[in-house]
This record gives sequence, structure tokens and C-alpha cells, in this order.
Amino acid sequence: MAGGVALAGLSSPARAASGVRSLTSSEQLRATYDHVVVGAGSAGCVLAHRLARAGRRVLLIEAGLRADLPAVTAPPAWPSLQESALDWRYMTTPQPGLGGRAITCPRGKAVGGSSIINALAYQRGHAAAYDRWPAGWRHADLLPYFRRAETFSGGANAWRGGDGPLHVLSLADVTDRTPVAEAFMAAAQQAGFPVTPDLGGEVTVGVGWNQLSIEGHSRDDAATAYLDSLESGPAGAPVDLLAGTEVLGLEIERGRCIGVRLAGWVVRPEGDVLLCAGAIDSPRLLMLSGIGPADELRALGIASAADLPDVGRHLEDHPLLAGVAYQARRPVPPSHYNHCDSLLYVPHATAGRSPDILVMCLSVPFVRPTVGPLAAPAYVLVPCHLQPRSRGSVRLASSDPRAAAIIDPNYLGDSDDLAVLAKGVEIAREIGAAKAFDDWRAKEVYPGPAWTTEAGRTDFIRRATDSFHHPVGTCRIGAVVDEALRVKGVAGLRVIDASVLPGLPAAMINAAVTAVAEKASDLVLAG
Repeated sequence: MAGGVALAGLSSPARAASGVRSLTSSEQLRATYDHVVVGAGSAGCVLAHRLARAGRRVLLIEAGLRADLPAVTAPPAWPSLQESALDWRYMTTPQPGLGGRAITCPRGKAVGGSSIINALAYQRGHAAAYDRWPAGWRHADLLPYFRRAETFSGGANAWRGGDGPLHVLSLADVTDRTPVAEAFMAAAQQAGFPVTPDLGGEVTVGVGWNQLSIEGHSRDDAATAYLDSLESGPAGAPVDLLAGTEVLGLEIERGRCIGVRLAGWVVRPEGDVLLCAGAIDSPRLLMLSGIGPADELRALGIASAADLPDVGRHLEDHPLLAGVAYQARRPVPPSHYNHCDSLLYVPHATAGRSPDILVMCLSVPFVRPTVGPLAAPAYVLVPCHLQPRSRGSVRLASSDPRAAAIIDPNYLGDSDDLAVLAKGVEIAREIGAAKAFDDWRAKEVYPGPAWTTEAGRTDFIRRATDSFHHPVGTCRIGAVVDEALRVKGVAGLRVIDASVLPGLPAAMINAAVTAVAEKASDLVLAG
């Protein structure tokens, strides 16, 4: 290692827990580590916590810093965090399915990763979605890890955890919900949809109260939950945190990953390198290091270390439609949480299948600018496609390790996705027209008359569709990594993050990533 490299811009080490030592120079690095974890997002924080508690010496490297914006802790302020200093501010390529629009792709650039800037939703999804995954990663395999991760506001039971690091709040357990969400609950039932008391419990379809990663009224992200709960052991802090430091690549020698390349030096652990940089940057770092489609990498001047054509392929993401919008009769009381206090997972028409449509009730005037203006007071019903067929890719722009990847989600590339979103709009409009909303609804603003013709419907969907920002699958289990999340053809390297998910969990993905990382920590400890 080169000595004396200063790390600029770090926040005060006092922010870190006693079990985490914040480094300010490479001279503070230990002589040896058991593991280097690349990326202090949701998965990286889980791994650092579990491995450290088992006595492993962990170096956790993160390009961002500890978050210090007040908006991080205040749930209603989350929209201001996207495109802030805590966001990598990635963009997709122009999307033909969306009329050539490029879409923002926010990714957290902070200790805590995207759990710092997301909308706080913490929902597991549905057993049938996980049961399409490979053996060892299905719902019954992951349920103990979902339970281990959480302290649920409703208390522990066969489905929920009661003493995990992460606090999960069900809005069923609060009394300060916005009344528009109450109207949505009633309207969905009037439209014939069942109610579920716990969207993460035994019944995961129907209309119910949102569940969020909140303790009290403050965000409980991966850093506060997993890093700040660590305590020092006999040998001091078990985790060294190297923040404000970009990883430029992986050192591969004779089919083995021997370390992590930083500016000016290489860190070599005694055990595995654990790549947790997310569905965009994990495949980017693999390809920069020669792990990926060999012909494409050689064209960029990168020597092939392992020919894995599926690296960066099979990108999945949830499209949502913003939105089915209503002018309100009077001011809409704001949400004290994430602006979506209630939501509906539409039961699938085929018994035993996971839902493919989610409808969220937002108490703010949220529509795409390409749809048109929407003045307050207003509320919006937002359909989301939970099981899209379209697949995209993440590719390298160049061999420059600091160049952003080329992100092409291929939104609405499969015509079936447009048809499912159209069905979602129909359901949202049916709920929006129900009697329970009579006291709130002045008029439907969008889609309005545009919905009367097939051409108008198609045009509205293409103009109103955006991303739910849930990219997965670019290093998926079975194609890039094996069932123990080891990179195929490369020893000493595992990928553990959203990129390994072999499909979307038919819900927001943060809970799934957390459970996968919890299970992965056991696999790493087992060798």
C-alpha cells in the first residue's frame, strides 16, 4: 500500500458508532482484513454488521460520505434528496418506449447508499415472486432473514421480527395518517378489493397501510440501523469505514480476486472481496476488471479475466405511471410520512401468482411534466407494473473507471408492459370514481378525455410513465454468480446486492436486498 493518502471531505468520525472506526488516511488501514466490502449501501451495511459481530475484521469502502442533510431524517422531505449531493444523478439512455425521453436513475452516494435517498418503503413482496427464484433463495428460505432484519411496529409473530436492527413502521400502528389515504382504503374496498392488516404478513395482497423504514418519525436507513448499532469488541472497532473513496477496479490474478484497486494503492484482504455496489455499479466494476462479455471488453481495451456474457444484462426495473390525477375540493392535509400512506396490491387474476399491479395513493400533486400541470390542492393515484417483461442492460461507456455506465432499462420495450399499465390506469380510475372519494374529488384532471381512444390511451401512458427506481438482475444468481453468490470463474469474489436478484420481488426492493444480504452473511461466514 502507498502510505499517507489523505481522504478529503469526510464528515466527523463522531457520527460513526463505537463499533465503526472512520478513517481519514490510508496510514490508518490495518495490516490485514478478513474482508473488503465495496459499497456501504443496504447490502454492504448488513454484511459489515453481521461479519463484524462474528469477529471478522472488515474494511467497508464507500464513495460517498456520512449523510448530513436534515432532509435525510425527515420522511416527507425525501423527494428533495434525489438529484442532491447524496445522489450519483445517473440518467438512462433515451427510451424509445417513452417517446425518446431519458429518465433519471437516482442512486445513493452516501454511507447507507440508496436507503438514504429512497422513499422509505419497506415491503417484502409476495411469496410467489420469490418462489420463481433458484433453490435456496425462495420465500421459505428468506423468511427467517426478513424476520432477523427487522423490529416491526406491530410486534413479532410467525411472519414478522421483533428484535432486528432495522425498525419497520406500519402506518396501521399510527393515528396521524392523511385523510385522503383513509378515503383510498374505503374506495378500494368499494371497488371490490380486500383489505389486509399487514402487507408483510400472511396476506400480502389487497389494500393496506404503507410500511416504512422509520423509527419514531425519523428515517431508519441501513447506516443508522446496521452500522450505528455495532459495538466495540475486545480488539476495538471491528469495522473500518473508508468513506469518500472510489473503488477503481478489482485486482484479478490467475482467476482469483486478490484485492480492491483504489487511487494509489491496492487493499488485499485475507478472505473474499464482497462487491456491494448495486445493480448499476457492481456490473460496471466487474467489467472494468475484465469480468463480463469478453468481446465487448476487448473492444474497449480491457483484457478479459472471465468471459461472463450476462454481466450487465437482464436489467429489470418497475415502471410506474404518474399519474391518474384529481383536483381536490379543499386542501389535502400533508402526509407525515412518505406521501403515500395507503396502497393496493391488486390480486392477480390467476390464483397463486404474485400481483402485477400496484396502485399507490399520493397526497401530493405528482405527475410527469410531460403529462401537464397539476396545481394543488390535488391527489394522485399511481399505478405501477410489478412484473414487467421488458429487459435492459448496463454497459461500459469506456475503460475510464470514473465514467458512468450506459444504462438502458428498455422501458415499455415489450408491448405487454404497456397493456398492464393500461389495466392499472383503469383500476386507479375505478377507485378514484368510488363514492368514498366524493367528499374529496372535484374532478379528474388526468388522463381525462385522453382516455377515450386507443391512440389517446397509448400516448398518455408513454408520456406519463416513469421509473420506480428499482433496478435489479444485472449480476443475477445462476448467470453471473452461483447460489452462494460467488462470481463464476473468479475465486475470492462475491457479489451481494440488488444486481444478484434473479427477478423483481413484486414490491419495492429494499427489504429483499436486506434479506438477501442477511442470508449472504451466513454464507460468507460458512466459507
